[in-house]
Amino acid sequence: MNRKKESFIGGAMALLASSIIVKLLGALFKIPLTNLIGDSGMGLFAFAMQFFSLLFVVAAAGLPVAEAHLVSESLALGDRARARSIVKHAILVFGALALVLSAALAGFSPLLCSLLGEQDAVWCVIAIAPAVFFVTIEAALRGWYQGTGNMVPTAVSQVAEAVGKLVIGLILAKKMLDTGYGIAGASVGAVIGVTCGELLAMSYLIWSARRGIRHVLHRQIGQASALPQLFQLMVPVTLGAAVMTVSGFLDMAVIYRRLPAAGFSAAEIVAAYGAYTGMAMTLFNLPQALSNSVSVSVLPALSAAHACRNTRQERRLVTSSMRLTLLVCVPCGVGLFVFAGPLLRALFASQPRGVQTAQPLLQLLGIAEPLVGLSAIATAVLQSFGRPDLTVYSMAIACTAKFAVSFSLAAQPEINILATPIGTLVCYSIMLVFNFISIVRLMHWRPPLFRSVLRPLAASVGMVIPAWILEQRLEQMMQLTPAVFLSIVAAIPLYLALLLIFHAINAEDIRPLPGGQYMIRIFRLKDYD
Repeated sequence: MNRKKESFIGGAMALLASSIIVKLLGALFKIPLTNLIGDSGMGLFAFAMQFFSLLFVVAAAGLPVAEAHLVSESLALGDRARARSIVKHAILVFGALALVLSAALAGFSPLLCSLLGEQDAVWCVIAIAPAVFFVTIEAALRGWYQGTGNMVPTAVSQVAEAVGKLVIGLILAKKMLDTGYGIAGASVGAVIGVTCGELLAMSYLIWSARRGIRHVLHRQIGQASALPQLFQLMVPVTLGAAVMTVSGFLDMAVIYRRLPAAGFSAAEIVAAYGAYTGMAMTLFNLPQALSNSVSVSVLPALSAAHACRNTRQERRLVTSSMRLTLLVCVPCGVGLFVFAGPLLRALFASQPRGVQTAQPLLQLLGIAEPLVGLSAIATAVLQSFGRPDLTVYSMAIACTAKFAVSFSLAAQPEINILATPIGTLVCYSIMLVFNFISIVRLMHWRPPLFRSVLRPLAASVGMVIPAWILEQRLEQMMQLTPAVFLSIVAAIPLYLALLLIFHAINAEDIRPLPGGQYMIRIFRLKDYD
């Protein structure tokens, strides 16, 4: 097998392992936090996080992608000096921009909260402001490592960020609640935990870079500035990320401004938004660990293959990335749709009102799970081909449709907040179709998407039906939480067996894994046709 292929899958596996840990730690943070401060407190927490996401997009959302593309391209062509010049300018320029944005967010937080009618969130917004600077420095350093194909520092920094958020955030939230600061104070404590997690991740990346690129910042390199090329790639990627972030921001605005027409009071709106972000979205985001890991890992490998005009390698990487994503996202989506009620009741037992709100939201989001995963891969493919502008167009069209759907449906009493996941389904369906068409036109080749979806879907349906029956039987014999846990554990080997029966896994998917050659012989797996 080609070494770049193994490097891509190896990098994806490293990031996947860290992303699984990060998602689990994130769930261990969000689930007890939601049980602690309720859906109203989670509404305040999510309110501040929307501003953080928006300013990160402005500062550096496209930076890791653009930097990784240029670094990997430079290294593929043997120009290591140019690669180092890229990271130097990225840290200096975007770090300064992020520092200004952090100060502006803290200074204007009372005005921003007043405009959106949520004065209780002022201190939450102030607490998240420094994280904009921290995460921008992280982005610049991660872009270098991703471009060199070294995913370990990125993986470790993600875990450090999650651990810091979990430990500090929960301790501070509980402390603020116990000392009489109420739900609003506990929400501030949780947000401070997020900021401390970003500080910890940034500190680790700076420490890990001490032998690799730190000296670049202290000496001149005989290279022209890479900023023009960096900006040229960043602008469309940033616009694409901005479209999605603005879409999430508009979702919040739609919920706060349109639900009164559906008969919701101000307190009910905050609670509904908290149930959506703190419960439904927490579970919905878990499977995206794989698609994010694969998309980050495939970009430098595809960029290098594209720079060397290796068409065969490009096709193999595109096919592998889609297959790996669907093998996880399809069963997770099916599982979220079927087990939405039991999962939410088991994890958020102290919040029955929020669980009732979140269950139909999570079921709709479960349907969107494979669409989101594939959209991330398709976006990375287009970016690696130097056409991030195409992703901007598809995102803009998709998010416009999403906003139109959400805005029109949210005011209807029988739909209300369900309009948000419905809009998500519409958004990612449109985006995937447009991006897939663009990939076909650029590569003059159609990825085997239908076959990649059909086999995992058949295995997922064959897995979830007996798992659901088992959960119902176990729930009659024991408490809900162990019944759900045992059913999910039993479903995993069944799903893997069905993948083998339906020939949904082949040798190229297994070979880079530890013990891969042994498993290939045991299961008699073959390579692609």
